Amino acid sequence: MAKIHLLVNLKSGSNRGEKALKKIETVLKNEKMDYDIHISNYPGQLVPLATKVANEINSGTEYVIVVGGDGSLNQALNGVKNSDHPNTPLAYFPAGTGNDFARAAKLETDSLKLIRHLKNNPIITKVDCGKYHDLINGETRYFVNNLGIDFDAYVVNKTNHSKLKTKFNKINIGNLTYGINIVQALKGQDNFKVRVSTNGHTSYYEHAYLVTTTNHPYFGGSVPILPIASIYNHQLDIAIVEKPNLAKFIYLFSKLLINGSHMKSKQFHYFESSAIEVKTDDPEYDQLDGEELSKRKFHLKF
Repeated sequence: MAKIHLLVNLKSGSNRGEKALKKIETVLKNEKMDYDIHISNYPGQLVPLATKVANEINSGTEYVIVVGGDGSLNQALNGVKNSDHPNTPLAYFPAGTGNDFARAAKLETDSLKLIRHLKNNPIITKVDCGKYHDLINGETRYFVNNLGIDFDAYVVNKTNHSKLKTKFNKINIGNLTYGINIVQALKGQDNFKVRVSTNGHTSYYEHAYLVTTTNHPYFGGSVPILPIASIYNHQLDIAIVEKPNLAKFIYLFSKLLINGSHMKSKQFHYFESSAIEVKTDDPEYDQLDGEELSKRKFHLKF
């Protein structure tokens, strides 16, 4: 008989995590399945919780479900990678605002179908995750979506602290908050200098506005920044956008949403590689899987 370990962020998606947990618990009880619940009570707690659960799993019929947003999945991933069993499989029930990884992986969002799938000895599918090593402070972390410097970090910051986010999540249009803050970011974000090295080649950009290293096409709540990216090709992709004027940005953004032809713009640059190096001259803001990080200089190996 399968046993389910739930790693839960109740607050994700303006309490969507709590609602999702209630639905999943109802299904687990109806299906007469054994389960336990590990709830995150403070930011970052899912990391040690996931490490503990992964260390204690001793059966091929025990499954871990992460219930929360992409940031919750990121924490669980890093917790598992820090454990004695770093290849422990993770199931993910999206209950955040953006849910970009679930979109990229086309994950199940019906709790009944998910639990019945796990009940019937599912096949484990391997997908890619990203990893970076900070050559300045020695930190190593994994990510499921992307690490973005400046523009998308600004958008994440404004979205995470927006009162509209909570209101919009209640009526299932939380992604609209990202769109509003994208427009605000055009006014409030400056360009910066960055070096990007891939496949033995180094490029230097003096007017970078967005630098995002990504594991799949989406960021910022379903925006397909790099349609060619995939969680199955064992490659990372990086997009570098040089600062456009407002008219050019609106044009690029419309192309991005319509057909992906923004990638042909002179201000848009991208590379695909299994290893990428990024270095900034000055401290910049960044985000990792939708979670704000500290302002700092970067020298990262992906």
